[in-house]
Amino acid sequence: MDFSKEGCRFYTFTRWKLGNKATEIRGELLQVFPESTPSLETVSRWIRAFAAGKTQLEDDHRSGRPRTSVTEATTVRARAIIDKDPTVTLRFLSLELGVSYGSAHDIVHEQLGLRKKCARWIPHLLTEEQKSERVRICRLWLAEFEPNGPKRFSDVATGDECWISFFTTRDKQSNMVWLSDEEASTQILKEGFRTRKRLFTIFFNSQGPMCVDVMPQQSTITAQYYTDQVLPQVLEHQAKSAPTRRRSRLLLHHDNASPHKARLTVQFLEQQGITLLPHPPYSPDLAPCDFWLFPKIKGAIAGKQFHRIQDLARTVNSELRGIPASEYRDCFMKWRKRMERCIEAGGEYFEGM
Repeated sequence: MDFSKEGCRFYTFTRWKLGNKATEIRGELLQVFPESTPSLETVSRWIRAFAAGKTQLEDDHRSGRPRTSVTEATTVRARAIIDKDPTVTLRFLSLELGVSYGSAHDIVHEQLGLRKKCARWIPHLLTEEQKSERVRICRLWLAEFEPNGPKRFSDVATGDECWISFFTTRDKQSNMVWLSDEEASTQILKEGFRTRKRLFTIFFNSQGPMCVDVMPQQSTITAQYYTDQVLPQVLEHQAKSAPTRRRSRLLLHHDNASPHKARLTVQFLEQQGITLLPHPPYSPDLAPCDFWLFPKIKGAIAGKQFHRIQDLARTVNSELRGIPASEYRDCFMKWRKRMERCIEAGGEYFEGM
């Protein structure tokens, strides 16, 4: 048989009035009711309350929130607050609604079915004309390439420019380490605009890398450099890797950067008999270098410090050649899937949707 809380308090009050101490009272209770005897601290607290004039044995009434704080009216109020400001926090909601943090969590997640999501970063605020152009070019690609058309992805050479730093900071997740409460957090130098870096131009096809060009220090790409140094390397690789294949079968893809669209570049490609594939405006999500190759290379060298451009270039080349040929082929299949997703999204940026 268990002793009720009120019964324990009455016995404590009676024995205290007879001059017994807290330790003695608890010892007596422990002998008879070992399972329900309160702690010595609790018995002492009761005695202090009795000595201060407390005579009732029941707990004092405590003001607080009602047990059923998640009501229809509260849910409607929460919806109105969120509609007015979708960035509000659960802590703010709990204060505004007069409910606990847990109740606010239940209202938002269970009753309203909402989840807080970060805004998606997009490269550009597309106009309706640009969205339509993205869809048009993607449909053109899908119609002209296998299995629907005569062109093959294996004939495509795609490339772009990329700044690569001598030291690339790893992402925040990769920098997390286990530490005790007494240990200080490690420090990572953040990249800034003064970080040493060099401009690389990289072309690849479905078999692997074709060209890795490193711009001279303190210079940037121009149409003259592009046609004199970069594109000839692509053509030379094509000639060596497929000597029997006609140059006219090479399908070149690059974005709409100024050196790529310049008259000098267009004339060079026409003279060489190279077919230039169209690229949608403001579409890094449809450029294999941007959505696959450059993030992969930067992730591979992240956390490594380079002091000489020779070492950086050697490592970049090594990483490119270390990627299996199957991953290069898969990239072109992903490219096709991205075109399909772009069409489904009506030309909108689809990543994160």
